[in-house]
Amino acid sequence: MKLEDVRMKGFKHRTSFQDAFKIITSIIKTTDSEYISIENSPKRVLYEDIVSTLNVPNFNRSCMDGYALRASDTYGASHYNPIPLKITGEALAGEHKAGIKKREALRIMTGAKMPKGADACIMAEYTEEKDGYVLIHKPVSGVENVSKIGEDIKKGSSVLKKGRVIKPYDTGILASMQVRQIRVYKKPTVDIIITGSELVEPGKKPKQGQIIDSNTYILEALLKDTGAILSSKKRVPDDYKKIKKEIQACKSDIIIVTAGTSCGKKDYAPLIVKETGKLLVHGISMKPAGPTGIGVISKKPVFLLPGNPQAVCIAYDFFVRYALTLMQGINNRHETTAIGTLTKKIASAIGRTDIFRVKYDNAQVEPIRSGGASILSSMARADAYLVVPENIDGYPQSHEVKVRLF
Repeated sequence: MKLEDVRMKGFKHRTSFQDAFKIITSIIKTTDSEYISIENSPKRVLYEDIVSTLNVPNFNRSCMDGYALRASDTYGASHYNPIPLKITGEALAGEHKAGIKKREALRIMTGAKMPKGADACIMAEYTEEKDGYVLIHKPVSGVENVSKIGEDIKKGSSVLKKGRVIKPYDTGILASMQVRQIRVYKKPTVDIIITGSELVEPGKKPKQGQIIDSNTYILEALLKDTGAILSSKKRVPDDYKKIKKEIQACKSDIIIVTAGTSCGKKDYAPLIVKETGKLLVHGISMKPAGPTGIGVISKKPVFLLPGNPQAVCIAYDFFVRYALTLMQGINNRHETTAIGTLTKKIASAIGRTDIFRVKYDNAQVEPIRSGGASILSSMARADAYLVVPENIDGYPQSHEVKVRLF
């Protein structure tokens, strides 16, 4: 493909939506690993399996507040025929060294170690204390209300698998196994370059023809949401030399360039990638975000995103997010999906993947109408994407569809 063939002429060839993912997969490598404390582990990705070096619990413990006893001593007990057992003490946090004998019981709290001689625990609700005895109103079976050694986690078992995104409750599991540090994938680093001579920072009064830059803030928030680290952000005018200089100065794992990616006279980014590396994709058969480009410079993936804010969001969510999750050892698209029914019919174009912004509520899918890729407010009104494949010309009203939740 020659860049001069598309500049001011339009795209003669576009990569299919699905092929774009295959190309991304082929150029992405996972990051190195690092050790972090479990306090900082939520949302990080495990680099290796976590294998327990001990049993959890490592002793038989009570699951209830009540009395530790021998189950055989409770047989035949009822509200009308309570069986008295002598209370010999308490087992709270520590071990009751003396243990219990036949026809004896010990006060015990949830989590406390079961005393010697006891094989069951009866809940306090089914008992009554009187004159140094506990009256048992209900029989219990052996090991009832007792958590056995290794019942939660067995020594040598693989508890959390490589590639798992750590959840908050996983930290409790790790702590219970005496794990204080875990090995995870490093967060990918990203440089973003926002091009456009017409852009001004928020807070400044734009002159005629100028536009407030929103893409910098969109991308910065999206990167944080994806678990990536923003290394640098630069706003560059539509100047070939300046854009090229900034791209070549990037040191991060991934480079993102917005605007200047289509086929206009000042769309320099594809030309720079082609000259300094490999331009693998220039134009994807999709709407919005059709002018998206993908390339490699010095073994670093480069994503060329359209300038329109809505298209930036969509190109990022489908392609950049996919690349960043791959880099962190997640080998799927990490999407949350739901099934719903369309409230209106939608029309699509055969030969092109169309992505609709939709509102998903109570299994109802309502398409959000927008006037084009620059209408950013449609993203705020939507909470899901509906992807219509290139071989389908749309869906009728009441059709059941699968949506990807934001």
